[in-house]
Amino acid sequence: MNALLAAYDEQVRGHIPERAPVGAVVERDGPAIRTHYGTHGTVRHSPLPDGTDPTEVTGLIRRQQEAFATRCEPAEWRAYSHDPIQMDEPLRAAGFTAVGPTRTLLIAELDEVVGEVAPARGMRVRTLGYGYRRLRELDRLVEACGPYTRGLADIREDHGNLLNWGLNVQLLETETSIAGAGWAEAVGSTEFAAVRGLTGSHADFLPHWVRWARNSRNLHMGTGQAPDRRYLTAEAPTGPVLDALLAAGFRAVSTVRVYAWTPNGLPPASSRPVSMLFDDRDHDALCDEFKSLFAFNPSYTYYPAIDEPSDSVTWHVGDVTDTRHTYRLRRDLPDDHQVARLQDVIERGLRAHVRPGEQLYSVSWWHQGYRFDPARVGGPGQPTWPGAACWEGEYYKLLTRDLRMGTFWHPWEESLCVFGAELLTEVEDDLTAILGTVMRRGGRNVGNVWTYESEGGP
Repeated sequence: MNALLAAYDEQVRGHIPERAPVGAVVERDGPAIRTHYGTHGTVRHSPLPDGTDPTEVTGLIRRQQEAFATRCEPAEWRAYSHDPIQMDEPLRAAGFTAVGPTRTLLIAELDEVVGEVAPARGMRVRTLGYGYRRLRELDRLVEACGPYTRGLADIREDHGNLLNWGLNVQLLETETSIAGAGWAEAVGSTEFAAVRGLTGSHADFLPHWVRWARNSRNLHMGTGQAPDRRYLTAEAPTGPVLDALLAAGFRAVSTVRVYAWTPNGLPPASSRPVSMLFDDRDHDALCDEFKSLFAFNPSYTYYPAIDEPSDSVTWHVGDVTDTRHTYRLRRDLPDDHQVARLQDVIERGLRAHVRPGEQLYSVSWWHQGYRFDPARVGGPGQPTWPGAACWEGEYYKLLTRDLRMGTFWHPWEESLCVFGAELLTEVEDDLTAILGTVMRRGGRNVGNVWTYESEGGP
């Protein structure tokens, strides 16, 4: 048991994810790891060593409170009963309040989880995938049960397009309804996968999670060699879920208490700065509206692929091979690189002319898009601006929801169309200085760069 706890403390509690949850920022402060979601925040840390000065503990808590107060984020802090330095009293003294029941921390080696458990007659177990037609029913079921280590809605937002890679949701169904649900996630590049929620004592799901966890290639989200998963961890309050997990081979190794604190001042934001749009009707509707309004005709050979509006200017950008949108994530291009300078101009222009509270959409043809608040991304301590104006091998669009302004990137023509009078007023001179001769204005050839449309269709 000591070995299980040591592995958990070292790998899970002290782990900084290779990629932050969608729309979140992860920061380290000494032993503490803060995650800022924009709507709330969490604190994790490995056990503080025995003999730690009480003033250091007080200072650590105070610094986290200051960081969350700056962002108007309520905070959650998890206190473990096996830690040499108990955090319960210092947290209470700092204004934190215990929420929810004490939960038992459970760990099982994959080899020790019980074998196949057949669902009851008339039931079937299936894995949640994209386009699931009973999502609203699933949401109602999840809301009616609990409490959970982490709710399904939050954790789906964390993973975005890694659903079924970093996150695995199992459903127990009859022919006409959902009888149960559970969700587990890979804990980054560690040996652990974690059961985050169960709507009931559904041991039926465990064999599926064991097989999923063993497929380390599917759960790999970092660089280098994919980790081998060895453990499942879970938390549960006293009751049927705890009993079912213990009967399935989990060991009780500690207990956990969650403490919450809310700063004074403005209320937190109601949504994250960035949301991945999967199974989102608004995203699908926006794509359909863009296709209709701009007569979008994707093709390797047909240029310019859209009917460029009268208030548009199009430039030739050139090859952006190997940059994709990751230059913002890796920051592997110098600030004076052509594409980096172009992106800075586009971001500045869109920020300058969005309306108060207006969201932007980052949309590609083959991939799920993002909805985001341009005032809450791209700055110090903020999530990265999602997507980019130019992206190798893919049509890419940055749009307002009403399509009054935005950008359209054609990867085969290597051209960027910027439309909307207010946006052009902000960016046209700077883009011309960076990119040179304009190709088209209002869809018409100008200058010494010409577009020759082919007769081939998409």
